[in-house]
Amino acid sequence: MIKPNSNTRRQNIRGWITVACGALFYMYQFMIRVSPNVMHEALLANFAIDSAGLGLMVGTYYWSYATAQVPLGITMDRLGPRLFLCGAAFLCAIACFVFGSTTSPFIGGLARFTMGMGAACGFIGTIKLGTIWLEPKHVAKVTGSTILMGTTGACLGGAPLKLLLHKAGFAMTMQVLGLIGIGVGILVYLVIGKHPAADHHEDLPDIHENTHPLTNVLLVMKSTQAWSLAVYGMLMYLPITTLGVAWGVPFVERLTGISEVAASVVSTMFFGAAFGGPVWAFFSDRIKSRRIPMIMGSIITAVVWLVVFTVKLPLYMLYPLFFIGGFAYPAKSLAFASICEIMPLKMSGVSVAFVNMIVMAAGIIFHPLIGGMIDAHWSGAMLNNIPHYSLEDYCFALIIIPALLALSSVLPLFVKETHPDHKVPKGYRSVIDTDVL
Repeated sequence: MIKPNSNTRRQNIRGWITVACGALFYMYQFMIRVSPNVMHEALLANFAIDSAGLGLMVGTYYWSYATAQVPLGITMDRLGPRLFLCGAAFLCAIACFVFGSTTSPFIGGLARFTMGMGAACGFIGTIKLGTIWLEPKHVAKVTGSTILMGTTGACLGGAPLKLLLHKAGFAMTMQVLGLIGIGVGILVYLVIGKHPAADHHEDLPDIHENTHPLTNVLLVMKSTQAWSLAVYGMLMYLPITTLGVAWGVPFVERLTGISEVAASVVSTMFFGAAFGGPVWAFFSDRIKSRRIPMIMGSIITAVVWLVVFTVKLPLYMLYPLFFIGGFAYPAKSLAFASICEIMPLKMSGVSVAFVNMIVMAAGIIFHPLIGGMIDAHWSGAMLNNIPHYSLEDYCFALIIIPALLALSSVLPLFVKETHPDHKVPKGYRSVIDTDVL
């Protein structure tokens, strides 16, 4: 058995190429995840719904995404992620075709539900590829790089997608997204090779082992460390899933009165996240700490969004603030690195799946909640036969974001330090000894 530190340079290069291919699918699924933001008006008109209805439709994506996480984690730990990632790309593509060809809110919701089911493979599958093909010390870099690719997809789902929407219309835009998904699926199948567990990590599971699938799930669920990391990740994800997916563009339009720049302002948040992903991973490894960067990220992003939602800012101030808010967000990726370091490496799939399931519950909970709060504050004004919401309506609902981000800064205090190079004081038992096993 070849140990991780005996991998050749060629194997490491192949490993990073494989991870990059998985991250490419994550980038694609992030593009379709955030697409409702620039399609806000088109969706309200096409499906004849209000903000509460739009929030419910967008939220169906997260129902399937979240519920699929643990089953996917179990099966990927045993079978590897290759076929799952390939099939998921095709599933997302089909859902895009359906979503763009219907005016029924019910069918539209089913299509978004199907997108979420396929997209569920993206993050967990890429992290699993990283734990299979690369040495354990690279887990933070893999999560940071994956988030970089995801936020790049979110940038493409902003201003560029809005330009395509204006040129081609809603239906054709969704067809283009479907064709991209087919291309990604073919590439994933051709590039990602056979699951190489037997050649890389001696503590990865034998796919024929007799351990009951629920054993590992229960082990993760019993860990208070895992719950703290999961809730932290969910709260840190709030700005991305609310501002980036549904409410950011209309909020900026009302704040600035300039609809043409709204998508570019929101895209700046994803540019910041793309830069922040590798930086937070590097910073964490440099100071040999996961907790300190997580707390810093929470505080920075809470302050930024508090200012955005309580101060009437000029346009030129929105760009740097959205960038900083996005830059602080990838501190969340350290929660995934921590859970992989807390739990045995052979359980990386189900461990990441559990945390990601709770993270994605943010969409299930907060999209309908914020949509309902906007409607509750709405004066009843209509424009072109669709509801017209004011800046005050959006601020009333979105102020919940910085409040919950402030709460997230406390949660890392309940997580013991997990960085592999962290020096544990003499007589101090490890996190695994005290909390997991």
